Amino acid sequence: MIAFPKSSKLILTVFVFIVVLAAVFLTPLEVSAEPDHVTLTWTDNPQNTQTITWRTECSPTPGLVQYDEAINDRVFPQGALVVTAHVQGLATDAGKMSIHSATLKGLKAGTRYVYRVGDGQYWSRQYYFTTAANKAQSFKFLVFGDSQSISYSKWRSTLHSAYQANRDAAFFINVGDLVDVGQKYSEWNAWLNASRGVIDTIPVVPVVGNHETYTPERIFSMPTFFTAQLKVPANGPEGLEGQVYSFEYGNIHFSVLDSQIGEEREFAPDMLEKQKNWLDNDLKASDKLWKILLIHRPLYHNRPQDSDTDLREAFIPLIDKYKVDIVFSGHDHVYARSYPLRGGVMFGDPSMGTIYIASGRSGTKTYKSAIAKEYNKVFHNPVDEPNYITVEVNGSTLQAKVFKQSGVLIDEWVISK
Repeated sequence: MIAFPKSSKLILTVFVFIVVLAAVFLTPLEVSAEPDHVTLTWTDNPQNTQTITWRTECSPTPGLVQYDEAINDRVFPQGALVVTAHVQGLATDAGKMSIHSATLKGLKAGTRYVYRVGDGQYWSRQYYFTTAANKAQSFKFLVFGDSQSISYSKWRSTLHSAYQANRDAAFFINVGDLVDVGQKYSEWNAWLNASRGVIDTIPVVPVVGNHETYTPERIFSMPTFFTAQLKVPANGPEGLEGQVYSFEYGNIHFSVLDSQIGEEREFAPDMLEKQKNWLDNDLKASDKLWKILLIHRPLYHNRPQDSDTDLREAFIPLIDKYKVDIVFSGHDHVYARSYPLRGGVMFGDPSMGTIYIASGRSGTKTYKSAIAKEYNKVFHNPVDEPNYITVEVNGSTLQAKVFKQSGVLIDEWVISK
């Protein structure tokens, strides 16, 4: 055995660490004619539509989606239907590329489909998705806190661990700060590569976080990389389409807000008032049994100093008025569950108020300074390992479980109507 001096061992250890980090984080940015970053979202009804987005090298020619009902998993069906995508050029700090997106329509509810994307010469491998059942009463979805990272291997392992343990999940939510620098393409390249194998099989419901607005120079911008790659319903207020939206799955109405009032003030100075008016109309129009709101910055937070009073003043009266059941948020990188709150008053019965959830973290970043507040019934700071949330709806019962990435149960709660 060769004996190395201690200094050589240290150098070797550092070298190996750098190589591993480079392999994980500095994933290749080269773009080719072959499609990658295949992503499922919804821009319309989950029962009979599916939106598929992917990337190729810069090309004016729109890509194609071939799809059909999944009968034989081994052979792609002959005579599959073909839809032409919309193509959008995206100029990034890593170069120019094309983003292709198509929405399949007229699908059968509760049906498994096979699909692939390409241009007729270059095709992706075949993937699968399942449409929402007609008037789905029983289903499961996953919720992830901030995935922003130094290395997106942690996001990869958290997402894939959660999905492997919950293969019946219909979709997953990320409550914002998907990446650390939203206008730096290497971050999205790493995040999308890490999401491969899940995001092409079940749709993602994305929320804009403050880091989605950051440029490499750490100045603010609109989250253009986010909106280019993650297609959502265009039913938000004017000027905020792609950032603010709502949709319905089964018996739940989801409202998604953009809390980045400070970061986007220069570009959308009236965005808070616009969202307030929009949310009033959005919640008023829904007759679904459950109402869930998604927003990145917590309205009831776990930071030592108070903040975001403007968000509370704008949205909490509407949350109370329309009896929103749950508000999921991120930003503080802790898991915290509030007592049912109405007008800032704590109640014991969920029917009396709204439960506010800080969703934790699914990436590498942690905050040791976060603290429990008087309105928290449960508080957990996941500094040891990331966490995720499962939400299972069965008619008039909603059950949530919170797990560490390793599978250890952190919290469990039920709402019944």
